[in-house]
Amino acid sequence: MKILVTGATGYIGAHFVKTAALHGLQVVATDFNWKQNNILKWCDEAIDWDFRKPSGMRRGFDKVVHIGAMGKVPLSVKNPWLYYETNVIGTKNVIDFADCDHFIYCSTGSAFSPQTSPYAATKHGGELITKQFNENASIVRFYNVSGNDGYHKFDDEYSHLIRKAAAVANGKFDTLHIHGTDYDTRDGTCVRNYTHVYDIVESLYRITNNPPTGTIDCLGAPEGVTVKEAISTMANVSGSNLHVVEGPRREGDIVTSTVPTQSIYFKQTRTLEDICEDALRHEV
Repeated sequence: MKILVTGATGYIGAHFVKTAALHGLQVVATDFNWKQNNILKWCDEAIDWDFRKPSGMRRGFDKVVHIGAMGKVPLSVKNPWLYYETNVIGTKNVIDFADCDHFIYCSTGSAFSPQTSPYAATKHGGELITKQFNENASIVRFYNVSGNDGYHKFDDEYSHLIRKAAAVANGKFDTLHIHGTDYDTRDGTCVRNYTHVYDIVESLYRITNNPPTGTIDCLGAPEGVTVKEAISTMANVSGSNLHVVEGPRREGDIVTSTVPTQSIYFKQTRTLEDICEDALRHEV
């Protein structure tokens, strides 16, 4: 099976390329930022293409897994056009480029609330584009992908909670900042489904290895965890007293983003403790 993977050098993309190759798939990888994870040994072909621009070509694949996107909520508030250009127009360009039997669009749980930020709106927009222009499609929504299975998140700002907490526990930073502690939740902080990247990419492979679902498949751990609970788990796993500084709410954040209906293709094999342990091991 020959598949095209966009966003192939990013955090989820790199893990998926490795997983797909280990399962015996022929991977054609593309990204507009090749300074991230080195995935070349897992690829049959690498295409240096900024999919925000039309390719002017048409190529055939058995499957397309479109992971590539702009993903940080705060940046989407500051520069919404970049997100529309990448997540909506870019999706249409990928559809135009790839002739395939199954187009898998990778989205986010925040697409259930597209009004909350340009990031959420543009990922929802990418879903609509996919439905409109490819009848053989599956839509997959991820939930707070965390941990590590060999590749780092390309995140110079350490904006991901689990990675930053691991870095603080390992002494790379003195302080862990959190945003918003006055929400209407059990401890005042946002609630998320922290899901190990290994479980995400293996579930995504199962979707890739089946016919188009024609629906939305939510891939995320079943248990909702608050920010403070996630930090407490990291502290217990690492044996560290993390110095936490509480700050105001961050514009565009969703209070609660949890899985409404679990995909039949999702299997949880790693716990939050496993996520923290893996993050600690790789964040050295």
